Amino acid sequence: MQLTEDEGKKAVLRALLDDQSRLILTSTMLVAKSVVDITREQRIPVTSAYRKVKELKEFGLLKVERIVLTDDGKKYEMVKSAIRGASVQFEKGLLDVDITPNVEADEKMVKRFFTLREVK
Repeated sequence: MQLTEDEGKKAVLRALLDDQSRLILTSTMLVAKSVVDITREQRIPVTSAYRKVKELKEFGLLKVERIVLTDDGKKYEMVKSAIRGASVQFEKGLLDVDITPNVEADEKMVKRFFTLREVK
């Protein structure tokens, strides 16, 4: 999928150029993880990880796969990378960004949506 709007291109480039954002995307490409899991695995400071995850979600590069409710009533998100890869080309003053969506993440979300049912 080729990005056409400049803001989308900039968001992808910012994420790929930032070491921590890139680690988060790579870490969540195959399996959804919590921010705590990501911080432990990638050794990213907790505050930075939460900030980066928030930015990546706003850019549409991370998606919430599910929300987990703990026994003590707290909840946290399991996030997964929305992209599998990206290529950037700069030629004659034009910037082209082509992303490969992480279809598996989208398919799981659609499947979960359609398997929801009303509890009576």
